[in-house]
Amino acid sequence: MNDDEDIPVPAPSEDPAGPPQRRTRDELDAMVETLWTQMQSQQAHIDRLQQRITALEDDQDHNPRLARWLPFAAPPAAEDKQHRDETPLFTIAHFVRYYNETYVGKPGSRAVAIPDCWLNHPALLAELATLTYTWRAAHIGKNASPRDAQYWHDRWRAGFAERLTTEWTHPHCLTDGHKPAGAPSRPDRFTNEQ
Repeated sequence: MNDDEDIPVPAPSEDPAGPPQRRTRDELDAMVETLWTQMQSQQAHIDRLQQRITALEDDQDHNPRLARWLPFAAPPAAEDKQHRDETPLFTIAHFVRYYNETYVGKPGSRAVAIPDCWLNHPALLAELATLTYTWRAAHIGKNASPRDAQYWHDRWRAGFAERLTTEWTHPHCLTDGHKPAGAPSRPDRFTNEQ
């Protein structure tokens, strides 16, 4: 076959059983050139979209998306870009403050403030860690969902409030200051021992 020879190419509207339409080499080259130009244009568009997706993902890593239903700003966390040098204790401490500003109930209810001595109660610290991070998972990031947020309020927070006053602290801690109760205070893995 040489460059001047016609090559049979069925036209889209032709009957496949009918005689094939013949294209010249020049026509085929022009078609290939047109397709190549279109493909390059589409590839450039795909590249721009991919760059935008990458930028959005990076932005979400550095500035996690807050749930639409969250009425207050999220407490600072070690997972935030500007606090990456901090430990999870930083996250927990800010969550404790957020919790005390948001979830304290009416007098006499079990929704009491987390006492300032929370670091001196190992079981309380352990539960606060999971409470903090389940709250974050339910309210921050692309996987946050109102269903998880409501579950957190209905199950995690309510159970925690019950245990806070009945298991993890002495009643004195909730009103007058720390009094040892339960397991003795112990160092955590984030604090340097002196």
